[in-house]
Amino acid sequence: MDKQWSDQVKPALANLLLWQPVRWNGYGSLARSASNPVGLWTFCFFAAVPTLAMIERFVQVALTAHPFAPVAWTALLLQTLYLLGLFVSCKRLFSITLTPVRRIGGWHVLGVFTLLFMVFMVVYPIADSGRLGFYSDRDEAIDVAVRQLAAGNYPYRCKALSGIHDGCPAVGNPIAPLPGALLVSAPFVLVWGSAVQSFFWLGVFYFSSKRYTGNANLSSVHLLSLVVLAPVLVAEILTGGDLIANTLAVTSFILLSLRARSPMSGIVRGLLLGVMLSWRAHFILVAIPLAAYHIKSRELDKLLMIGLAAAVSFVAVTVPFWLVNPDAFTPWTVQQHFDEFKQILPHGNLVAIVIAVPLGAVLGFRSRTHEDLLIACAATLIVPMLLAILLNSMSQGRPTFLFFGWYAISSLFLGTLGAIMQHIKANAAEVDAANPGAALV
Repeated sequence: MDKQWSDQVKPALANLLLWQPVRWNGYGSLARSASNPVGLWTFCFFAAVPTLAMIERFVQVALTAHPFAPVAWTALLLQTLYLLGLFVSCKRLFSITLTPVRRIGGWHVLGVFTLLFMVFMVVYPIADSGRLGFYSDRDEAIDVAVRQLAAGNYPYRCKALSGIHDGCPAVGNPIAPLPGALLVSAPFVLVWGSAVQSFFWLGVFYFSSKRYTGNANLSSVHLLSLVVLAPVLVAEILTGGDLIANTLAVTSFILLSLRARSPMSGIVRGLLLGVMLSWRAHFILVAIPLAAYHIKSRELDKLLMIGLAAAVSFVAVTVPFWLVNPDAFTPWTVQQHFDEFKQILPHGNLVAIVIAVPLGAVLGFRSRTHEDLLIACAATLIVPMLLAILLNSMSQGRPTFLFFGWYAISSLFLGTLGAIMQHIKANAAEVDAANPGAALV
């Protein structure tokens, strides 16, 4: 199966970038595309939601100096063009009329992200200074909190202010990341700054994806495709936000936990997953489809082993910071984003949970494969974001993806990896059924 996957996936990114229809195997016959387009639409959906928010934000900033500019219409035009380009490109990516081309593997990924790092070293300092018109305090919050913690101070007494990475600002926004974020980010903050950790987590995700799929080529195509088709990934990295690092960290240890083959590896990966979940609270929702899937699959021993390990490490990392000063522990209140819509939807945080939890349970229980499960986790994560987008649009009196659409990055890697693996497996089965015993070359 690994060779079969390799032969199918090797040409995918080249087909996307070169836009050339080609043939399937050495005998010149064309493989038929799977009749079910669900994988295509799933990939497009999870790539599109955060990118649409990014486009809207960029247009808003770019046209700030022009008070009479049609910001909404410009954003809508660019979003429409992006969606058209995304759909056409995804059709190319998901096409099975492929030809063998040179392998796209780890060296290609390394080359692309080395180039991206060089761009980051130029763009990030400019973006951090505010000269581009973008103001964010996500990396500042972690930098300030980690340095306060290293100095022996309680980190959550300070504020986060755009452009301020040291000291203890008295003005700004409350620090939002949970304690796990501070512990995980500490090495990067003490050496340079938390903004650079996204590159480390890209490497961890690539390794985890390769271990999960058993195919470096598939992992390479998936990751490089996201760079092209979901430019919000690049935007988040270049502006230094920790949301991409958080997403990659959680996704990586979910993949590794699903592939745990011994009790010890399962416990270790579960412990690390629990630490990663102590970053943003909404990621805890992935526990629902994961639990439902393992209960249905009668893998209770694995569920208890990894689940309890994750719960123990989450509590061990998080609760002590809360016990020190419950009133000053800001993440619990800051991360309840639906409070700002209480005029429209009272108890919005509870409503989001009430919607997401049963949906996650149903999707997890209905999942037949790990690929289905990845999509179930992604869908569970994105539900609160979609609800927030709806409420914010109602509040603004117009459709808008800001700013909650950007947080849909949380589901980007789980959803797209599950979609592309589903599609490849479906087409592998279709080719096997159409050509029993045929050897792929």
